Amino acid sequence: MGASFGDGFPFPTSLSLEGVISFWRELSEDESSPLREHALRLIDRVEQTPEIRGRIQDRSILEGHRGLVEGLLTALFPPADADALGATGEPFGFSNIYETPAAKRAGVFSQDAFLYGTTHTAELMAQGQMIAAYQEVLKKAYGVDAALDYPLLITIEDPEAGLRRHYQVWWDSECLEVYPRDTFPELSTEQLQRLLAEPTNLDLWMELLPPERFEFGGLGTVRATDVTMREAVSRLKDDLLEQDAMSNPANVGRWQVRIRTLLGTPDVEVGLIGFDQTDDFTAIDCAFPVGRSLLLSGGHAPKCPKKGDSNYADAFKNGQSVVVSDLEHAAVCTGFEHHLMESGFKSLLIQPLFLGERLAGLLEVASPTAGALTAFSSFKLGEVAQPFATALERSASEREDRIQSVIKQHYTAIHPSVEWRFRDAGAALLEGGIDAIPEPIVFREVYPLYGLTDIRGSSDTRGRSIQADLAEQLELALGVIRAAGSRPGFPVIDQIGYRLERFLGRVETSLHSDDETAAIAFLTSELEPLLDQLAGWGDGVAAAVDRYRASLDPQLGVLYRRRRAFDDSVARFNETVTMVLNDEERAAQAVFPHFFERFQTDGVDYNIYVGDSLLRGGGFSPLYLHNLRLWQLKVAARIEWALATVRPTLGVDLAPTHLILVQDQPLSIRFRIDEKRFDVDGAYNIRYELVKKRIDKAHIRSTGERLTQPGMLAVVYSQSHEAQEYRRYLEYLRSAGFYSGEIEDHELEDLQGVYGLRALRVKINAEAPEGLLASPVSLSVDQLADVGAD
Repeated sequence: MGASFGDGFPFPTSLSLEGVISFWRELSEDESSPLREHALRLIDRVEQTPEIRGRIQDRSILEGHRGLVEGLLTALFPPADADALGATGEPFGFSNIYETPAAKRAGVFSQDAFLYGTTHTAELMAQGQMIAAYQEVLKKAYGVDAALDYPLLITIEDPEAGLRRHYQVWWDSECLEVYPRDTFPELSTEQLQRLLAEPTNLDLWMELLPPERFEFGGLGTVRATDVTMREAVSRLKDDLLEQDAMSNPANVGRWQVRIRTLLGTPDVEVGLIGFDQTDDFTAIDCAFPVGRSLLLSGGHAPKCPKKGDSNYADAFKNGQSVVVSDLEHAAVCTGFEHHLMESGFKSLLIQPLFLGERLAGLLEVASPTAGALTAFSSFKLGEVAQPFATALERSASEREDRIQSVIKQHYTAIHPSVEWRFRDAGAALLEGGIDAIPEPIVFREVYPLYGLTDIRGSSDTRGRSIQADLAEQLELALGVIRAAGSRPGFPVIDQIGYRLERFLGRVETSLHSDDETAAIAFLTSELEPLLDQLAGWGDGVAAAVDRYRASLDPQLGVLYRRRRAFDDSVARFNETVTMVLNDEERAAQAVFPHFFERFQTDGVDYNIYVGDSLLRGGGFSPLYLHNLRLWQLKVAARIEWALATVRPTLGVDLAPTHLILVQDQPLSIRFRIDEKRFDVDGAYNIRYELVKKRIDKAHIRSTGERLTQPGMLAVVYSQSHEAQEYRRYLEYLRSAGFYSGEIEDHELEDLQGVYGLRALRVKINAEAPEGLLASPVSLSVDQLADVGAD
């Protein structure tokens, strides 16, 4: 029995050379054959070697007659075909007695290749092996050519070349024999028709044609053809048809592998450039990488004064592929080519991609090996240029949609939750004609929620950073004047030094905006124009001038060290808060749609409005309001935890404070067309806006203590039932690990135009409950039930 997939092949098999011996015997008897003499010599040797005749039980016998065996097998594998891929051995087994040299090098006929080099499972491969066996049974035992075979494609990794190669494999049964064990089973016409109608029903085949009734003998021969180029093109086209072919990094990597296989070059890198417009080659300045680009590796084209002379410009203007086999010795070497050489590339191919007559983009292929890319490489790429152009166009369209989405999300005031109302109003304007007046967009009876994460003492910290930077710049300026010394005939230098000392004294004592403006104006208009001349007064002065100039920010023209650290820290602080809010907001919108907007200054605050009028079909209930209020308390804690992980990395430590404002009475919001934003509507509701603007500066009555404190959440309210509801929420969240300690209740000092406010205050737990720092907090009706929300 021969080895097979899982050693489960049920047919008896045996090995025999009788088929090829018969071939040579017939040639030896053919007097007209030019191979007769060779055949006679082979047959003579066979007659002297009876041990290789009939069924061969011991394969070691063949090893002792390797030369004769290979001579006989030239009937199947002529020596002149040096690139032939073939092997032969016991039928339907993998213990081959001979493989062609090319097949050995490729490893295409190993059992591992059949098991792991296809897209089929081992079970399906075993089924295919059985179908192939039954095809031979029908053909040789019953004279029926069923043509049940199916093409098999094997992919093998070439470890030396670092490439994948694809092979089409088929069976050759020329020297295969089927013998009966006793007699062949009888097969009626009806039974034959049933078998041919159900070629994969192996239970039926094994019932009507039991494997033990047949024996496969002779030689099982398998052959293959290298179809790497055809398969690489086919698979690459399939890849480019996928929806995210250009945007998914995994897909981009896959089609790079395909191109390496297609070109037979394992070290090439592939890039793709798309164009927003193609009027002339200045379009390269606003071109964009699709997936990735070799030239636009930084997201944009590198600076290149002679870009119009580059190979990229040649491909762009002439619409023909450009091949540079050796970049280092090429006739053209602009900044673009230099950029590629700095990236390690030595040969380049640029393939223009057209949709009709319009240039859609450029396909870049480059290799670190000089001479790796040739005109033949360009010919091969031509087969996939059109699929690339089509995929690029689809990707560009998707990119434009995303850009519009980003613009809509970040630069307009129309939130997705209320977009339907604006579309209705727009449709009404279109139908109303030229004299139509935009109808007011008002949402009535909506409940507001307001939250704020502020930076404690940000104004003072910013002022100190400005003060320190300006004092340092003035000190460096004084260093220049002191190095220049009192030069005879130049009393103006002493006068400049006197004024610098006056400015420095005022700045070090306290900084006022007028002092800052005056000092900067003096430095830029009176000192700095003299620096070049002063630098010529000696090495010491020149060194002082260099120190002064080196301290200045090249874009702002002032010393910006501590202020930059503060501004960068504020930006990181706000980014962290925004990231958490965006993450949580997506989860909250999925529970129930609501209007959401946020603002950034020194900290982040946000408004939420929820109510029946915000939804086209309604569906609001108090459950969703309570849900958002509980969600808001959870989010405040998560923001604190996220900031705790970021604060140690900031250049300036910033302490966050958190505040939530409660209003249980619904109000109306109106879209202000002139300001392109929503605002509360009606005189009564203005009080809510006043409270929002002033509450972060509130103090606790009789103590003078600021209400908002680092590490704590303050919940400001007006009505006792609001306090009861939020106390229940906080008690529940305290038990869940969000908050800790006593829930304080304070009366607040009166604010300008605002009276009678109170606040709950509680400490945020220092450590987040497991799993809540990195994912949105959960929202559930069960939690509301736990806290007794009405």
